[in-house]
Amino acid sequence: MSEDHEAEPVFVRSKWGTNRYVYNADNPVGMALIIASLLFAAAGMYALHDSSSWSEGELDDAVHAAVDSLNAAPQQVGGWRGDYEQLIADAIEASGEGPENGFVSVSSENYGADDAGESDSDSFEVRTDDVDAVYCLRVSPPAPETFTAITVSLEVTVDADSC
Repeated sequence: MSEDHEAEPVFVRSKWGTNRYVYNADNPVGMALIIASLLFAAAGMYALHDSSSWSEGELDDAVHAAVDSLNAAPQQVGGWRGDYEQLIADAIEASGEGPENGFVSVSSENYGADDAGESDSDSFEVRTDDVDAVYCLRVSPPAPETFTAITVSLEVTVDADSC
């Protein structure tokens, strides 16, 4: 190393017209700080992405845990609680499986309805943009059409395929 590099300060004033100090790339310590900052930022971005992406195993575990919890006890539906879509989404979130900030889509599907549009169950597809897996949940009895909250014992089944 030459003596010029050793005499360089670690921080220098910015050449962009501000009064701020920045790392000096001409100093070995300043260059190490620049590289360390970039590595720290890359690790942080990876951690953020990992905490918001579903894996197939996490989605499978969350859906099955939600089905178990919905079958375990009577559920309150209608009123401010919303319909079965919201109930399923809440059960998946409450399962504790999957990423902290992951997004799961629950959509209603017309499956098994007769010509009059009547069926003995409601069908819902659960999916996420992170994986290709799709789950079909069939909920019986069909959602009641009421504005007041009622308690219903549900029978929920799951298939690892679209409805």
